[in-house]
Amino acid sequence: MPADRLGMHEPISRRDFLNGTLLASAGLMLGRHVPPQAPTISPADAWDGYGGAGDYARAHGNMYDMMTTAHRMRDGGFEGAIARATDTGEMYDLVSVGGGISGLAAAVFFQKKRGGRCLVLDNHAIFGGEAKRNEFSVDGHTVVAHQGSAIFLVPRKGGYTDAFYDLIGMDRPAFDYQTCAEMRLGQSPYDEPQNYGFYFGPELGQRQGVWVIDPWGTNLAEAPLADTAKTELLRWRRSDDAGPRPQTEGDAISRQLDGITLEEHLMARHHISRETVRTFLSPVEGGGYGLGPDVLSAYCNYAIETQFPGDGDAALGDQMFPDGNSGFARLMVKTLIGEAFAGPRSVDAVWRNRVRFAALDRPGHATRIRLNATVVRVAHAGDPAHAPHVVITYVVGNRLFSVKARAVVMAGGSWTTKHIVADLPDTHRAAYAQFYRSPCLMANIAVRHWRFLHKLGMSGCRWFGAGLGNYLSVRKQATVGGISPTFGPDSPTVLTIKVLFSRPGLPIGEQGSRGRAELLGTSFARYERAFREQLGDMFACGGFDPRRDIAGIILNRWGHAYVNPQPGFFFGTDGRPAARDVLRNGPHGRIAFANTDLAGAMDHRNSIREADRAVSQLTAA
Repeated sequence: MPADRLGMHEPISRRDFLNGTLLASAGLMLGRHVPPQAPTISPADAWDGYGGAGDYARAHGNMYDMMTTAHRMRDGGFEGAIARATDTGEMYDLVSVGGGISGLAAAVFFQKKRGGRCLVLDNHAIFGGEAKRNEFSVDGHTVVAHQGSAIFLVPRKGGYTDAFYDLIGMDRPAFDYQTCAEMRLGQSPYDEPQNYGFYFGPELGQRQGVWVIDPWGTNLAEAPLADTAKTELLRWRRSDDAGPRPQTEGDAISRQLDGITLEEHLMARHHISRETVRTFLSPVEGGGYGLGPDVLSAYCNYAIETQFPGDGDAALGDQMFPDGNSGFARLMVKTLIGEAFAGPRSVDAVWRNRVRFAALDRPGHATRIRLNATVVRVAHAGDPAHAPHVVITYVVGNRLFSVKARAVVMAGGSWTTKHIVADLPDTHRAAYAQFYRSPCLMANIAVRHWRFLHKLGMSGCRWFGAGLGNYLSVRKQATVGGISPTFGPDSPTVLTIKVLFSRPGLPIGEQGSRGRAELLGTSFARYERAFREQLGDMFACGGFDPRRDIAGIILNRWGHAYVNPQPGFFFGTDGRPAARDVLRNGPHGRIAFANTDLAGAMDHRNSIREADRAVSQLTAA
C-alpha cells in the first residue's frame, strides 16, 4: 500500500510527534543510510515515538533513555563510579526498589505492619510498572487504553484480594460499563462475543485474505483450512475438559503437569497435533506467559486458578478499569501520599485527577516516591548477617546518588535484581538463572471510529498469517471518572494489539533473546508503517482508510514483559527445590525479594502477595 494511503505523511501530533515523515529517518536504529536531506532526529525520539497526552506521555513502555541506562548497569558500566556517588544523607526504614504494583504494595504493607520512613525508587517517569495507561486526544475526545496489565477478577468477599482492595480504597468489587445499542461488546480485550471474526492472511496462502465471521458458531465451515485442522480446532474449542484438574497449588496433579510442556498437555488432552498447536494456538495458548505452549510448563494453564481459587464471578466476567490496572497503582499511591491526587480516595477521583508529581518526593512524608531513578547497586554495609543497613545506589540523569535503608524489598524483575544486588549469594544467582523472560510490544492505535468493524459484522477478531500480533477488539469501558455511559461505532476508541515473539521449536532462552533483538532493533517508524499496512489490508473491505481513520499510534515496548515458566519451574525437578522457592523462603540479610515472577504467573494479585510476603519476612526479623 503506498505511503500516501497509509497516512505516513499525516501529522499524528506531539502534538502528534514530529510526524511520519521525520520518523522515516529512524533507519539509524537499523543501521540504514539516512539521506542528507532528512531532518535530524535523536535516537531516543526515533525509537520512542509518539507518547500521547496526560500523566503517561513520557512513560510508555521501556523508554530509550531508561533502556540504555539499564543496559549500562547490566554491563557493569557504573562500577567504577559507585564509590563517588553522592550520599544524600538519608536513612530509610524501608526502600522498595521498583515502583510497579509489587513495589507500591510493599510500601503499603510496610506502613500497615510497622510504619516508618519509606522510599520507593523507580526508573520510569511515573509509577505503575506495566500497569500504566496511554491517553489520546481524538477530535476533542479523550480515549485511553492499557500499556500492559489489564484485567482483574471480582474478589471473593472476605478473601485476601478483597481485603487488600479495601486497604487501598477500591470502593467497588465490579464496574458498570458503557452501553452500545448497535452491537454486543465485551468488557475486556480477551472476550470473544458471537460477533467475532477470523482473518486468514497471506502467510497461510490466502493472497487476498479471507474473513470468517462467527467462526465457531459456523463450525469453521468457511475457513480456508484442511478438514483435519478444522476438526482438531473444534475439538480443542469444544472439549468438555473432563480430565483431572489440580485442586490446590502443589497437589499431585499440579506436579505432574509441571513435569511436561503445555504443548504435550494440549496434544494429549484434546487429541490434536503438534502442527495445529504451533500454527493456530501459539502463542494465544500460553499468551499470558509470553511464549507458546512448546516451551511452557503445562501447569501454566491452571496456576492462577489454584493460587486464587475464590476470586471471579462468571456472571460479572473479567473486570477492567478503562486503562487497565493502573487504577490499582493510583489507588496505592493515594493511600501512601494523600496529596498525590486531588479529591477523596475514591476510584472516580483517583482515576480522573492528574498526578501531582511535586507531592511524590516531598520531605516530611512517611512514604516518598522518587521517579526517573534507576537503581544500579544494592549491597549490605558489611557482612549481610550482621550489617547495620543496606546501601542503595541509583542514577538520575548522569549523576549517581546513594541512600541507606534498614531493609530493602527488591520489587523489580529477575532480569534486573540479579545484576543489582552486589552481594547476592551463589544459591540465589543459580536460582535466578532459571528464570526466562520474553518481550512484548503493546501497540495502542487510536481510531476516529470503528464503523469499519461494525460494517463487517464484528467487534473483534483474530488473525492467522497476517503480520504483527494475533487479535484486537473493541470493548465497552467501565464508566468511572466521567467516562461516557454510551458508546457506538462512530465513537473514537483505541485498538490494542499485543505482539508476542514466540518462535516454536527454538529453545526457551533463544526465543526470548531473539524476540528482544527484534523489539529493540526496530524503529518506531518501521512499526508504525507495518501496523498501518496491516490494518489497511485487513479492513479495507469495511471501508477502513489508515490515512483518514488512524488518529495516532503509541508503542509500549516491554523488553522482559513475561516470565516464561518452563517444566519444573513451579515445583522443582529431581528432588531439588524450585528456583522461585530459593528466593522466597527467606530474606538475604536485610534484603527480601518480591515481584510477580516469583509466583510464576503474571497477575497483579501475585505482585501484591509477593510484596506482602517480602515485607512480612523483613518486619519479622
